[in-house]
Amino acid sequence: MSLRPELTDVEKILSYSKYYDLAMTPVPEEKLAILEKGPIDSGLALKIEDRNDLFKPGYLECETGYCIMEDGTGYLANHTFMPGVTKEMFEWWFAWHSMEDLRYRIWDPEDHFYARNQNREKVLDSSLPMRERTWGTQHVILEDIGGGADDLILNFEYPDKMGYDIEKVGSEYCASMMCANGHGPVPGQGVAAVMTHMIREAEGGIELRSRFWIGYQIIDVKPVKLVPDGIKIPEFVPRGLFAHNLKEFTHLAHILPMVYEEEKDNF
Repeated sequence: MSLRPELTDVEKILSYSKYYDLAMTPVPEEKLAILEKGPIDSGLALKIEDRNDLFKPGYLECETGYCIMEDGTGYLANHTFMPGVTKEMFEWWFAWHSMEDLRYRIWDPEDHFYARNQNREKVLDSSLPMRERTWGTQHVILEDIGGGADDLILNFEYPDKMGYDIEKVGSEYCASMMCANGHGPVPGQGVAAVMTHMIREAEGGIELRSRFWIGYQIIDVKPVKLVPDGIKIPEFVPRGLFAHNLKEFTHLAHILPMVYEEEKDNF
């Protein structure tokens, strides 16, 4: 478990600093069991070429698990029910949390250090729909997903640029979506991944369906594999990211309704 750095005097007086001291919300036992069981059969994983299958009604063969794919890339999926959370809260969170370091830290105080939006004017543009205040922006991130603090870049894109059917975003098939190409500080070095978080409205809240394809980037709408043939990403990479994803979204599901109610007008 990572230690929580001390808040600065400036951070301590922020209205949402109280969330920094909360205990992390326990990950459900059934999800910990999936983590401990080990990787799923890669045949159950959603191939990146079939990513629009996320818009199909119902559920895919595996909604929670991780593995190494036959082509050597990594994969993980996580399904999180978020009670009391709405589409508006989900879209607001992705814009709001990237504007001050502590906002990202309260998401996972043990492993998140900062997420700094490089397109702040767009986030503050109230003429844009809330989801579009994140689409097309870049987040510079420092977080620990099991191997120490890592510098990351997340380039959030409009879904159609990531090869998704944007006409279905905002429909019964997908209430909203955040998707990005992620990589290290120097493109082409280190591990890269394609990230997708999509939600559907459900009774009493939303269901979040997350997918990561590790070793890929979407370039000119098409998936490009960056892992050389014959090379496999080590299993600890998707496992570590899977464990982190379980942890951070379990906690976000708990705090988001409270944070939104108190901070929704505070950008």
